[in-house]
Amino acid sequence: MHDAWRNYANAPKEGAIICPSNVIKEGKAHYMEMMSNDESFPVIATRLNGRIYCYVNACPHQYLPLNYRSDNIISSDGHRFLCSAHGAVFDIKTGNCLTSDCDKLDALPVFEDLAGNLCIGYRKS
Repeated sequence: MHDAWRNYANAPKEGAIICPSNVIKEGKAHYMEMMSNDESFPVIATRLNGRIYCYVNACPHQYLPLNYRSDNIISSDGHRFLCSAHGAVFDIKTGNCLTSDCDKLDALPVFEDLAGNLCIGYRKS
């Protein structure tokens, strides 16, 4: 996993709590605005086959949120994010763009802490 999310000026620090992990439902997109450095940081997460996938909520074409025009951004089969601004399609598991020659979504590494919170970063051994 690359750490492109760290390049955002308002990127949260590793270990920051995103939300309680139980609010991320299977096959549903969950949108959040985290506060970091006194600015909002857009996050999108979903659960697919029990695993949580989390990305910066910014389409790489114009950096608009994927849900800019509609909150209905998961494909009918539940495996792809759809950009509501211009129709780009992204694989939920990898963030790869499937419809054009665009960059992938910026993945956020996440783990669940002992209190059941979804946190940014890598689980410490």
